Amino acid sequence: MNMNEQGTEGRIKVEYMCLFFYIKIMVQKQRIYTLCIILIACFSCIPGWPLCTLPDDNPSDVYIIEGINAATNFDFSTAHENFTQLHNLDNNHPAPYFYFGWLLTRMQDFYMNKDYNDILRYLKYADSLADKKLKQHPNNIEALFYKAASKALVAYIDGLKESWWNAAQAGKSMRSYSKKIIELQPDNPDALYFLGTYDYFSDSLPAAQKFIRTLLLIPGGNKERGLHELQEVSEKGYYTKIEAKRTLLIIYVYFEKDCEHAENIAFNLMEEFPNNPFFRLMLSQCYYMKKEWQQSAKILEDVPDSISYLKKYGYSSLLYEIKYWLARTYLHLEEYQQAETILLTIIQDKPKEPAWLYQWALLSLAQCYDIQGDEKHSMIYYRKALQIKNYKDAHSKIKWRLSRRTVLLLEYTDY
Repeated sequence: MNMNEQGTEGRIKVEYMCLFFYIKIMVQKQRIYTLCIILIACFSCIPGWPLCTLPDDNPSDVYIIEGINAATNFDFSTAHENFTQLHNLDNNHPAPYFYFGWLLTRMQDFYMNKDYNDILRYLKYADSLADKKLKQHPNNIEALFYKAASKALVAYIDGLKESWWNAAQAGKSMRSYSKKIIELQPDNPDALYFLGTYDYFSDSLPAAQKFIRTLLLIPGGNKERGLHELQEVSEKGYYTKIEAKRTLLIIYVYFEKDCEHAENIAFNLMEEFPNNPFFRLMLSQCYYMKKEWQQSAKILEDVPDSISYLKKYGYSSLLYEIKYWLARTYLHLEEYQQAETILLTIIQDKPKEPAWLYQWALLSLAQCYDIQGDEKHSMIYYRKALQIKNYKDAHSKIKWRLSRRTVLLLEYTDY
């Protein structure tokens, strides 16, 4: 390598380093961490597809569908049994290894459990088996599916590890494999799920992040097209229908603030999967945003006790989040004793995840005392909340309240 080449290579490395530091700063300033996680989480929830035709009596189809449904209903043992039977049918196919990895993402709460090695091993093996099929037949649809699905889960895990460059590249690969499937089979609704999530969320980034995305040569999207694609999959999808509904639910609650559409989807999913507490939390959020406090509380009141068994899977963060929103609802209902009891329990346990929850539990308890005129205790918890790293602009809200000494309810709808 001559001096000019060395200089060029060094300059490129410096430019990339500057770019990555800029990305990190912009992510912090724009507060899009939650957006990125939800985006990648949506990519992660794709169950995969062994075939591109409507499921029939094919045993692999039966095991996959029943396994997906069981996992979505939090019946993880039944899901594992189905995927084991799938493995017994053909242990040289990428499908069972992908599903074992996917199931682990559902059995663990990754806020609490940071061990991704088992999942990555399954995905790597599924990816390698798909590669073997593609070497024999470059247009093998099912192999392309599992390549896309594996890349989606890898992107999810890279996002949890805050390896944003790797996550972006995996997402880009996922999109590429999906587009090839659509080119080969335009009427394939399941492949459209990938493109729908990508189109919507990549177009939801703030302007600064869109600019950075173009610098990284990552294709853009279109929100309207993404919503249309996801809606089509939710109606016509075979293996991805449930995930399309779940993704639409997240979009309508957190991004579009469209309670009407969100409620319809949440009711549908709750009826089909009554043991999944996430869908109930989403429905309660709809009522919360509409200030229908009684309905919001009614949806959540029996959930903490009914899902306490999920702690063995590491689902503590979901449990704490449900308790938090129930306490917030009780504040609006002026049921202060019930709100105080729940918030004190959360504060005593001091959950580490979601990262924002402990601070906002302190803030909500301070507010609870503030409303009742207990200035001594409210000041104690305001100060405790101020001593913690600032999450979701909590510090400015506390300082504003202290300066005003107001007892107005603190509206918190920043998810």
